[in-house]
Amino acid sequence: MRNTKIFLTCAGIMLLALSACKKSFIDKVPQSSLTTGNFFKTAADAETGLTGAYIAMRGGFYQYDNLLFTDGRSDNCYVNGDNSGQEWPLENFTYSPSNDKGDWQVLYDMIYAANTVLDKVPAITDPALTATRKNQILAEARFLRATHYYWLVTEWGASPLILSTNFNNNFTPDRAPVATVYAQIIADLQFADANLPATPFNGQAGRATQGAADAQLAKTYAQMGDYTNCLVYCNKVINSGQYSLIPNYANLWGVANKNNAESIFEIQANQTGSYYNYGAELWDYVSSDNYPKRNIGSYDLIQAFAAEGDSGPRYQATFNWQIANAAFNMPLNAWDPNKPIPFVNKQPDPGGFDSPDDIELIRYADVILLAAEANNQLGNGAAAIAELNQIRTRAGIANTTATTKSELALAILNERRLELVNEGHRWNDLLRANANGTINIITLMNSQHDSNGNLLKYGPGGAGVDQHLLLFPFPASELLLNPNLKQNPGY
Repeated sequence: MRNTKIFLTCAGIMLLALSACKKSFIDKVPQSSLTTGNFFKTAADAETGLTGAYIAMRGGFYQYDNLLFTDGRSDNCYVNGDNSGQEWPLENFTYSPSNDKGDWQVLYDMIYAANTVLDKVPAITDPALTATRKNQILAEARFLRATHYYWLVTEWGASPLILSTNFNNNFTPDRAPVATVYAQIIADLQFADANLPATPFNGQAGRATQGAADAQLAKTYAQMGDYTNCLVYCNKVINSGQYSLIPNYANLWGVANKNNAESIFEIQANQTGSYYNYGAELWDYVSSDNYPKRNIGSYDLIQAFAAEGDSGPRYQATFNWQIANAAFNMPLNAWDPNKPIPFVNKQPDPGGFDSPDDIELIRYADVILLAAEANNQLGNGAAAIAELNQIRTRAGIANTTATTKSELALAILNERRLELVNEGHRWNDLLRANANGTINIITLMNSQHDSNGNLLKYGPGGAGVDQHLLLFPFPASELLLNPNLKQNPGY
């Protein structure tokens, strides 16, 4: 990684934090006398620096690209982008080191923003910064850093582990083993769990809380295959009393339902032009914009809803069936563009690339279903069934008929699929299910069909998905900059 590139990005983040903050904890008054020499001296500086780390998350990774990486390349959706160099390969599993959307570097930019806070705030001696609040600030920053590393390790595998802005003249770090990256994620999140409050600091929506740390711990342990600890942290969230299922699934979405009782962590957006969510315009059908929408619901996904008899509030809130008013080009003939096709509709206020809809990263239903998965893997079938049926009841469908461990594993995986469409969970769900023997992910992806029953021929030359395609390649540009960064196998 190139140090000048990282430094400039961080500088931009800090300037954004100072010049664009509006409302709540992102409503700081700029300090006109700020210089590199006098910043990170006061309690206000610490808060502003942390705000910069949150603001960094408003870029393209969480609101756009990661949904292509997770739901788009899975069996849930067709990417349907108009960028043949970067988006088409995600749909077809033909990506290579040259198909770089910049997200690997973007994640490290966000890590740098968190590391800046972690490096600088401990030395602040301003009496206005209490020990409790200082630890909370560090805990929020460590939660953010852990979240970014979670996506690095699950999408790229072993990656450089950078824990400070001081590189000690090592600007070409080697990859850290996957186990080492996971250990750091766990350490960061356990510190966050121990130091974050149960509710957002000063009631400011969008801040990390203890529940967010616990939920991310559960998700991380699950991805590691440690279902014992996964269940411990799922139960911490469930027993905290901080969250509950929204009775009507339709009331989870849209500007009127931001930060509801089911929300555990969501990136805040508004419509001021500073903190908007442009991603909503990329998913939602809008009759006037003639723009090719991404992540169209797949034929296989629609069949999965039908097989469960799920045509009620969950199905209706998830999709908006409309005749396409722009090119539907990936994969060819997946749907008939002359007939209505299923546009995903969970951010229903697109606003012309200026949506006030928040970006939901973790919600309570995700944790309940993860607890069901963990209970089932640990042999607690009755508990798994009860948790699974909570989600099915809210969706208005019958209780599960699954009874055996293998049946329940498939039922829970399928329920997560229907419940969490286009929320960024499907690909990691499939990776876990592949690891624990519930499915074979390669067989699954190579058996996908279009709406006419034709096999979708994924992989280079239509040869199919193979093991190396389960991880992304490192960008060719980064390999040139860092001779110690070795490419993932198969590329």
